[in-house]
Amino acid sequence: MTTGGTDVPGTQPSVLIVDDSSMMRSLLSRLVEGDRDSGGNSIWRLAGTVPDGRVAITQARELCPDICLLDLEMPELGGLDALPAIRAVCDAAVIVVSSIAAPGSAERRACLMAGASAVVAKPSGAVSADLVETRGRAILSAMRAALARPEGA
Repeated sequence: MTTGGTDVPGTQPSVLIVDDSSMMRSLLSRLVEGDRDSGGNSIWRLAGTVPDGRVAITQARELCPDICLLDLEMPELGGLDALPAIRAVCDAAVIVVSSIAAPGSAERRACLMAGASAVVAKPSGAVSADLVETRGRAILSAMRAALARPEGA
């Protein structure tokens, strides 16, 4: 297995977005691409976006992203089934972003047991353009935490 961009100093960590909703892929892409450091430089590099778990596995193998933002409810192959396969083909930290994985839910526990680094609940109801404001900070915090290396590692 290999890792993506973080192995090269000065290279931004790469992110693969997996969601069947084109609107969610667009919103998450804007969130990732809009995250800047104090100098105005992009923190993340968007490796790609895909609509289902089956394509995600192939892309994870080819792109070796550092982070994978993964929805659960998708056609073809859902996120919970794709998660262990993604982890098997690359070292990406998988962060589940789903409306059905609320705190305390069985889905959330299943995601964490399957190897997710974090689970962030989407706002309930229809996909809204305010996702970046309502959950964006939580998603970005989970991404940063997933890549944080323990001291001495």
